[in-house]
Amino acid sequence: MGSQIKKYPFKFLDSYQKEDKSVFFGRDEEINSLYEMVFQSAVVLVYGASGTGKTSLINCGLAGRFQPHDWLEIMVRRGRNINQSLETALAILGGDKQAAIEKQQWENDWEEEFEVGAKSLTPLARSIKTIYKKSFRPIYLIFDQFEELFVLGTKHEQQTFLESIIGLLESRQPVKLIFSIREEYLGYLTDFEREIPQLFRKKLRVEPMNLEKVKQVIIGAASFENSNISIKNGEEDAVAEAIFQKIRGDKKSLTIALPFLQVFLDKLYLQITGDESRQKPVEFSLASVMEMGEIGDVLGNFLADQVSRIAEFLLSKYGTINQELIWKILSPFATLVGTKEPIGKNELLDRLPEFDHHLVLDVGQAFISSRILRYNDSNETYEIAHDSLAKPIAEKRSVEEKAVLEVKRLIKSQVGVKEEARELFTEKQLVFLEPYLGKLNLSEEEKTWISKSRESLKQEKQKEAKRKYDELVKSKKSMFLKITVGVFVIIAGLFVYLAIQAQENAILAEIEAQKAIQANEYSGELLRLVLEGRGEQYTNVSDSILKQILYRERTAPLSEFIEVKASVSPSNASGENKNYTLWLDMPSFRKDEIKEVHYNFCRGFVDRLRISKDPTSSFSIGYLGWGYCPIMRIDVILQSGDTIRKEFSFEKYFEENPPND
Repeated sequence: MGSQIKKYPFKFLDSYQKEDKSVFFGRDEEINSLYEMVFQSAVVLVYGASGTGKTSLINCGLAGRFQPHDWLEIMVRRGRNINQSLETALAILGGDKQAAIEKQQWENDWEEEFEVGAKSLTPLARSIKTIYKKSFRPIYLIFDQFEELFVLGTKHEQQTFLESIIGLLESRQPVKLIFSIREEYLGYLTDFEREIPQLFRKKLRVEPMNLEKVKQVIIGAASFENSNISIKNGEEDAVAEAIFQKIRGDKKSLTIALPFLQVFLDKLYLQITGDESRQKPVEFSLASVMEMGEIGDVLGNFLADQVSRIAEFLLSKYGTINQELIWKILSPFATLVGTKEPIGKNELLDRLPEFDHHLVLDVGQAFISSRILRYNDSNETYEIAHDSLAKPIAEKRSVEEKAVLEVKRLIKSQVGVKEEARELFTEKQLVFLEPYLGKLNLSEEEKTWISKSRESLKQEKQKEAKRKYDELVKSKKSMFLKITVGVFVIIAGLFVYLAIQAQENAILAEIEAQKAIQANEYSGELLRLVLEGRGEQYTNVSDSILKQILYRERTAPLSEFIEVKASVSPSNASGENKNYTLWLDMPSFRKDEIKEVHYNFCRGFVDRLRISKDPTSSFSIGYLGWGYCPIMRIDVILQSGDTIRKEFSFEKYFEENPPND
């Protein structure tokens, strides 16, 4: 019998698939739990932080528990629209919703068994039914990275999808639905849970990797029969513990992220062998691990290394290329909130109009070669290899890049609603949008809605100006005052008209004029901030820097400035009872952008939900001495309807302010 080909057991940033089950270690407990859940409910929710391996758990761990005749998975990612992606995935398997039913007797048998007529089936249910009749295998409809529907999708897209899922569940088809979502987006499922109550009944949280699971991964990968990885005899536990400590660094966390582990193991292999084909056998030892040095932010450092390498590689071809330019080309692949965003080639080029197209494509190909980007031939899109890479990419953006993305998000969320339910852009929103519109590739619908909003605002301003002028004319003021006010109203109306109707060059000129007008306001505002106790950060700072700081606080996304603050004081009651005071710290002149703030508490507090209409006002909440929230969620509801989500660690706060003191 010939020797078998050795297999490299690590996947870097790729997810594990069913064929990788022989090298998938460290998740036996979660696999067993998930396997039981899919037999207990038609809907299962899998959630966890980015980088915990949710996709691998489903595609490899769960799938590996089934025989081929018991498992037909349909993996769906949102792509550009989740409803279109779902329809395409079904059509590939023969579930075209327009396809004719192949055998009439199957139709009759089906209707007799399930007591449902063909006319009552939704298009989605009919597609599932057709696929089942072709394969006679239970169907597992898996919605991976489901948070993309809420981060990137419109309200209309979300509602259409929800209605389709409701219809599918009501049709009682032989299908299981598995939703995989990052845990920080669980709150977005509130509307879905209202319509699909079973959504949260069977749910599994995928935990980060602790030391014991890391040992299972490393020792298991080195000990399976065809692995080209081995560990020096007698050093198995020591090597695993050293790797865990290298990745954890100075942090006292008891867990590490799975992508960190995979990247570290790959770097360790390359450091020892230098074999980028990853075919050479290698022995890990404690000495080789210790030579790696402290890793720190594994993914951040890995990205920085690749950006530097690509800039150096392309320098001879393009001459003026640098790392900052490379980061800007990588930026569109991460959303404003730090999740990955699939992008088509043409859209990528449109998003980067200032760059040479050949340069953009060469950089993209270089990132594909370094396994940071992937190209999906089926829908012709690029995307970063793993969601955990999105955060370090987003953190590299300049204030202007963030503002452009915020403008894009604002326009998309506003125009994405059905027109009959859509609101016009407000004056504040238009002022925020105008400087960045030239940097966006807007659709005709978006351009039309912005123009409609401008025209509506102009008419409102003209009506308001005329009303005020008429009121003053009717009053018994002097003729001089009437003339002065009339001239002022005319000039004000002219400025409003120019600000709203002028083309891009006129808008830019008007913005410069506004900067001059606001100069005096800055000084007064800064003085008020100092008097209000926010002046420490301005001590010994020049006027020009003060103006820059204040300009940023006025124009940058509000989410950058909101901080959750807390204090503790003894309760009037005896025992462990305490009063905890919470409030939001933010620039006071941005308060009117906030409608209300929802503080969500856990068991052990007198109130589970506290709603504050004044975001910067503090309030006390009674704590009963038990059941505090490790991570508390604060939802800041904006006047625009958007939500800024903040988290406050009571766990960390209690460490610094013990409740039993």
